[in-house]
Amino acid sequence: MPGLPIPAGTVEKRAQVNGLTIRYLEAGEWDGGRGTLLLLHGFGARSEVWYRVLKDLSKEWRVIAPDLPCHGGSSQLPGKARTLPMYRDALERFVDAVVPGHFTLVGSSMGGALAAMLAVSRAPRVDRLVLLDAAGLTPKMPGKTVRLYFPYVLGAYLMAPSAGRFRSFLRKGVFYDPKFIDERWIEFLVPEWKDHAKRSSYLATANCLRRPDASVSGILGHIKCPTLALWGEEDQHFAWKENETAVERIPGARFVVFEKCGHLPMVEKYPESLAKVREFLS
Repeated sequence: MPGLPIPAGTVEKRAQVNGLTIRYLEAGEWDGGRGTLLLLHGFGARSEVWYRVLKDLSKEWRVIAPDLPCHGGSSQLPGKARTLPMYRDALERFVDAVVPGHFTLVGSSMGGALAAMLAVSRAPRVDRLVLLDAAGLTPKMPGKTVRLYFPYVLGAYLMAPSAGRFRSFLRKGVFYDPKFIDERWIEFLVPEWKDHAKRSSYLATANCLRRPDASVSGILGHIKCPTLALWGEEDQHFAWKENETAVERIPGARFVVFEKCGHLPMVEKYPESLAKVREFLS
């Protein structure tokens, strides 16, 4: 996470892809037989959220974790408009340029929706798919999610969110256990959102997640690779019961719920999540 040194054996790189700069972290050696693990973070985060995964799974895999466009050290998408298909298109170009051969996708929240899109658009190359409290599995963004974000998004149009505002959001909407609210993330988020151009981009992305084309509900039945979904029972964004029903549309998919866990199981339930992912990948 921001404020911590990059794990030993992990390298920070940048790729130029169709006019975009994509910053990414890479660890481990590529083995054509095992392919690559591609880790996609959620809205407002960056690749550092995967530090522990990079450290642990790079012993067996080549692991790549990009900053999504408009996030972290990656450049902005062109223009002011933001749609999830624009993010997907940028990631397709990144994958084609940087990831050789076949790969496995691991996506959290917004990154989960993007991972589902790539699992269909790059189907011949995708071995497996892991969804962590993924966005977009239902036809519309849930009303509870809109109500959760509304006061924070509205306030951000008027002024940059304060450290207290971010703490409140993480406590109410992200983590079940407040001990996981790390001040280093707060220290990263505050200046990120103070930059007017970045804040405008984040707000445009937040709004694009409400668009019909941000839903992957219609393509779930087209995902043919083995799929594992991990969910926090206390996720305030996307309720596990309706998403378990959605995941049932993916042929043969497995769904696992963690008790006393919020929106980020790879943080709050890291050992359990890692064990499930290792079992699935093996």
